[in-house]
Amino acid sequence: MNSHLLLDAEGHITFLDTSFEIWSGYTISELEGKRLQDNLSPKYAQQITSYLKQPELNDNLNLARAPLFGKEGIIWVEIVITHLPQQANVPRQAMASIRYAQGEAHNDINEIIKAHGLFFAAHPFGILHLNSEGKVTNINPQIKIDSGYNLADLQQIPLTRFISNKYRWQVLREFARASLHGKASTFDIQVLIKNKQLLDVNFTIIPVVYYGETVEMYLVIKNIAQRISLQKNLKKLSLVANKASDGIAILDGNFNIEFVNNGFCQMSGYAENEIIGRRLGELLKIKNYDHALSLKVMEELSKGTFIEEEIECVKKDGSNYWNLVKITPIMNTHGQVEMCITIHTDVTEKKKAEMELRLLADDLYRQNKELHQFAYIVSHNMRSPVANIVGLANLLELFKDDPETQAQTLLELKKSVNNLDTVIKDLSYILTINNANKELLKEPVNFQDLLQQVLIDLQPQILVTDADIMIPAKALMLRTNRAYIHSIFYNLISNAIKYRSHQTPYIKIDFYPTEEHMVIYVADNGKGIDLKKHSHDLFKPYKRFDFKVEGKGLGLFLVKSHVEALGGHLNLKSELNKGSTFYIKLPFA
Repeated sequence: MNSHLLLDAEGHITFLDTSFEIWSGYTISELEGKRLQDNLSPKYAQQITSYLKQPELNDNLNLARAPLFGKEGIIWVEIVITHLPQQANVPRQAMASIRYAQGEAHNDINEIIKAHGLFFAAHPFGILHLNSEGKVTNINPQIKIDSGYNLADLQQIPLTRFISNKYRWQVLREFARASLHGKASTFDIQVLIKNKQLLDVNFTIIPVVYYGETVEMYLVIKNIAQRISLQKNLKKLSLVANKASDGIAILDGNFNIEFVNNGFCQMSGYAENEIIGRRLGELLKIKNYDHALSLKVMEELSKGTFIEEEIECVKKDGSNYWNLVKITPIMNTHGQVEMCITIHTDVTEKKKAEMELRLLADDLYRQNKELHQFAYIVSHNMRSPVANIVGLANLLELFKDDPETQAQTLLELKKSVNNLDTVIKDLSYILTINNANKELLKEPVNFQDLLQQVLIDLQPQILVTDADIMIPAKALMLRTNRAYIHSIFYNLISNAIKYRSHQTPYIKIDFYPTEEHMVIYVADNGKGIDLKKHSHDLFKPYKRFDFKVEGKGLGLFLVKSHVEALGGHLNLKSELNKGSTFYIKLPFA
C-alpha cells in the first residue's frame, strides 16, 4: 500500500492521504504539522533533512526499507521524496511517497494510483494522473471545474491535443525529461478547454520514480487566467501611472512591492530595480517607527480596511519628507489580500506651512498674553512714581516762595524721576528679551570657562558669605548664546547666595544628557520657596517672596525668558527651608 504526503522545506507534513492512517495507526490531525523525520531513526531522518535543504537537486531521495515508528511499533517502509518545482510566491514543497513494504510486492502500481487518487481529490489545483505509458488514469474534481472535461474525455484522445499549438513542443520535451530522467518541471502555457477557448495555466509535471524507473506522473494544472489578466491590466495601468505626479506602488499578497511608477521612484530616490520585491516600510524608512502600530495597520489591511496616514519618511539620500499614504487592499474570493494599491503624495510643503502657521499662532498667543501682562506692569509700576512726580510738582507750585521747602521737594522729585527712569529701563529690557530674534547668535561656549567668569563677577558676594560653589569637573561644550547663558547662571547663583539660610551657602552645578536635551541643574541649601503658595507667580516680573532681602523681583523672570529664548525649558523643585534645584533643559544644537 502506498501513501503520499506533502512536506514543507523543513519536513513538516502539510497534507497527507487517509491511507497513511490505516497502516501507521496515526490520525491525520496527529500528523499534520509534524516533521516526517521525527517518526524515523536518526540515520534516515538526517538524510531527509539534508535532501530538503538542497532544492536544486533534480534526483529523488530513495530510502529502501526504512524503519518508521508507527503508533503500535516499527513499520518497515520504502520512501521516495521528490522536490516539487518552485513557484512564485509559493513556499518550497516536496512530495513523499511511502510504500508499506511488509508483505507486499514493490511493483504494486495499482495501490500507488489508488493512494494518489485519495491524496489529490481535495487539492485546490487540477490534478491528472498518468501511468507509465502516459495515459490518463484519474483526475480530480478541479480539472472538470477549470476545463469542462471529464475523465472519459481525456482518455479518448492524446493529451497533447488539449495543449495549444504554441506550447505543444515544449510540453512534449518536458514529458520526455520527466520520463527518461525523472526530472520535475513547471511552466506557464495555454490549454484548450471544452468550450474551445484558451485558458492560461501553470503546468507542473511531477514524475514518480522507483529504482531509477518512472512508474507514473502527475500533472498539476493551476488556473492562472486571473493572474494573467491582472498582469495585462497592470501593464496598462503602468502606462497611466507613469504619467501621474503622485507615487504609486502596488503590493502583492505578501505586502512585497511588485510595481512602482516613476513618481514613486522620484519621491523616494530609489531606482525601480532597487524597489521591486522589497517591503514598503523598508523603502520609506519611516521616522519614529512604531512596530506595534505597524502590526495594527497590517491587521486592518487584512480585514480589507482602507488606510490613510501622513508619515515622515526618509529618502535614499537621507533627506526627510512628509508622505500622505493611501492604501487600498484588494481582496480575493476567499477574503484574503490579493494585492494593495498604495498612492503616495509628497505633502512636505503643506506640513511646513502647517508648522509655520502653528508656530505663528503660538507666537501670537504668547505675545497677546505678554501684552496683557506688560499693560498690567506698566499701569502698576509706573503709577507710583508718576503720582509722586505730579504731587511734588503741585508742592513746588504751592511753596514757590519757600526756598527750603522747594529745595527738599526738588530733591524728592529727582528721586521719583530716577525711580521712573529705572522702571522704564527695566520695561525696555523686558521688551528686548520678549522680542528677541528667534535666530539668536549662537557660538561654541566652554561651560566651565563661562562659570568661572560668573564666579569672578560674583566674587564680592562669595567672599562675604564664604559660599561653597561646586562646578562640574567634566568638560561641556555648548553651542548657544554666550550673553544669555551668562545671565542665566549669574542670576541663579546670585539668588542662591542672596536668599541663603542660616547655613553657609552651598551651591552645586552639574549636568547630564537625555535623548533630546542637555540638562544643567543648580542646587542650593537656601531658604527654598513655598511652591504651593507661590508657584503661580514664580516667574512673573516684579514678583518677590522674601521682602527681608532687597531686590526688584526680575531675576527668575529673566532666567526663564532667556532659557525659553534659547529654545529650552526651566523647571524648579523646592521646599521651604530645604533649598531649591533649578533644571535648565537646553536642546542639542
